[in-house]
Amino acid sequence: NKFDAISNNTKLNRILYQLAKKMLLHRSGTLYEDMYWIDLDTLEIVGQEIDRNIEEAIEYSKQTESIVKKYQNLLTVHSHPNSFPPSIADFNSNYFNNYAIGIVICHDGKIYIYNAEESISEIYYNMTLAEYKNQGYTDFEAQDYTLKELSNKFQIRFKEVTGDDV
Repeated sequence: NKFDAISNNTKLNRILYQLAKKMLLHRSGTLYEDMYWIDLDTLEIVGQEIDRNIEEAIEYSKQTESIVKKYQNLLTVHSHPNSFPPSIADFNSNYFNNYAIGIVICHDGKIYIYNAEESISEIYYNMTLAEYKNQGYTDFEAQDYTLKELSNKFQIRFKEVTGDDV
């Protein structure tokens, strides 16, 4: 049901569902991430990074960099093995690469949609995050509260997709 709530386009939702299964199976039990780029005009998967072995990060190959420059209406979907909401790096990448939308697929079943219309200083983000951690919040809670606070101050948006969104 969560995937049916992502968009009004059934074909896109099915593609995302298939990619989510593929990513979660491929990276199960690791801290590695997979990422795909979908051209929203044609609904074609135009790029992927699925062979990198950098924990909790995506590194763009030269091929991916050229794809990002070539296409104007891209959706990104990537996995988060730690099941956290989008990172500040995710938001900044979304902004700097002018992606239409980003989706995070978490290993615990959560799905987040996000986008950014401006960049946010990682120093500012880390200071805000530290404030919540100092108040006794868990890492997950601190990140969630930080992102909610930043979404009120900056042009970033994110939400968890639930089956109730249908």
